[in-house]
Amino acid sequence: MDKKKFAVFDIDGTYFRFQLYWQTALALAEEGMMPPDVSKLALTLYDKWKNRTHDKAFEDFDRQSVTKINECLHEINPSDFDRIMKKHITSKLDHINLYPKKLKEKLQSEGYVIIAISGSRKEEVELFAKHHGFDDWIGQEWHRSKDGKRFTGDISHTHKDKDKLLEVFVKKHNLTYTDSYAIGDSAGDISLLEVVDNPIVFNPNHSLLDHAKERGWKIVIERKSISYTLEQGSDGTYQLA
Repeated sequence: MDKKKFAVFDIDGTYFRFQLYWQTALALAEEGMMPPDVSKLALTLYDKWKNRTHDKAFEDFDRQSVTKINECLHEINPSDFDRIMKKHITSKLDHINLYPKKLKEKLQSEGYVIIAISGSRKEEVELFAKHHGFDDWIGQEWHRSKDGKRFTGDISHTHKDKDKLLEVFVKKHNLTYTDSYAIGDSAGDISLLEVVDNPIVFNPNHSLLDHAKERGWKIVIERKSISYTLEQGSDGTYQLA
């Protein structure tokens, strides 16, 4: 049986314009469904990022808030999570970037298997991936008790070592790395980008941008629904293609 080609997409910040994870988490904080100190921290750091108080504001918001949320996971009611997640994600499913969407549609029309690997929760990722016609996907799991009434505090992470997660899909769907694609926006996507034939760096953060320049990867910037490709010249500098 012939192996199939594939394209793997990051979701948060790449296909989706914001983050599925934070769309739900901030709603939980605003509605008082997390411990008050955790809600205050998340909302305060989010405001600092939105106000661009410094160039690492998003990293601070993301790292510190996630750490606190993980610590209090057992205090969050799964039914609140499910209700708020569906309410706040469903209405924003089409808040997407155009370049990844068009790339997915093009490759899908050519017979590629389209995969999503995301650090957001599996519930959010499944809702999003089904809506956009992905063939398969994986997201972080907040494990629940047998009766489903509480989160145990155990987490299956999917925001790092994405190349290892990809290997599972390659075996599952009989895929080939030949002519494969990957697209992502942050350092957590580097392991994916390194193992495919066609890595695409999209609206990258600082660390991924530096890595992409070292490797000579294709860099795409999208602003106001217009995509610009940066290509490396013979002198090593990047210019608009």
